[in-house]
Amino acid sequence: MIEASQLYKAFDGRPAVQGVSFTVPEGGRFMLLGTSGSGKTTTLRMLNRLLDPDNGQVLFHGKDTRSFRPEDLRRQMGYVMQQYGLFPHYTVAENIAIVPKLLRWDTSRIRQRTEALLQKLGLSWEAHAHQYPAQLSGGQQQRVGLARALAADPPVLLMDEPFGALDPVTRARIRQEFNELDEFKSKTVVMVTHDIRDALELGDRIGIMDKGRLIQTGTPEELQQHPANDFVAAFLHGKTDAP
Repeated sequence: MIEASQLYKAFDGRPAVQGVSFTVPEGGRFMLLGTSGSGKTTTLRMLNRLLDPDNGQVLFHGKDTRSFRPEDLRRQMGYVMQQYGLFPHYTVAENIAIVPKLLRWDTSRIRQRTEALLQKLGLSWEAHAHQYPAQLSGGQQQRVGLARALAADPPVLLMDEPFGALDPVTRARIRQEFNELDEFKSKTVVMVTHDIRDALELGDRIGIMDKGRLIQTGTPEELQQHPANDFVAAFLHGKTDAP
């Protein structure tokens, strides 16, 4: 479904991503794991054209993403950000409805979809739909961010450090809830994280990045049993300087 080929991106002449290639099949869960500054988020943003690569290409359903209008491509790829990315002056319901409204869904369909997502994510229309983001806890904001990304039922879900702003206890609980969510299971997922447990629990394949390069890809078992080099082995054992 998604194929990245030899992606290269530089900022002010300094390479941020170099020669990154990977494939994510339909229904796959691919985790981009690495330290801060390793190029994970830059790679993720090239998938939905928040950034365009300087070289290389991304294929979506076999078509070069540069052949899509960026807004059309992004409507097929829900995006969950680390800091939730909710509009502070929109209510919970208004935040979730953004993409369905752009797609001209009727009001009753938007309401039905919003109610269903809130319920699945442990929230409710009555208690939360008319609240503003500042009135919610961090875990609740993260749930709303996911609901917004899922609202139009896109086939792909891109997640950029989705649990990074949560305390460890809330992080573990939300991660488990996401992993068990039917809406999450049915998507093709690419997720950026520096947390090894996120990657091991949520991913069926993991790519380890360092200094803009993809060092190794494989299943969690393959990476743990056959690390490509000392960096991968140290990272998987929590012995690097990852935040």
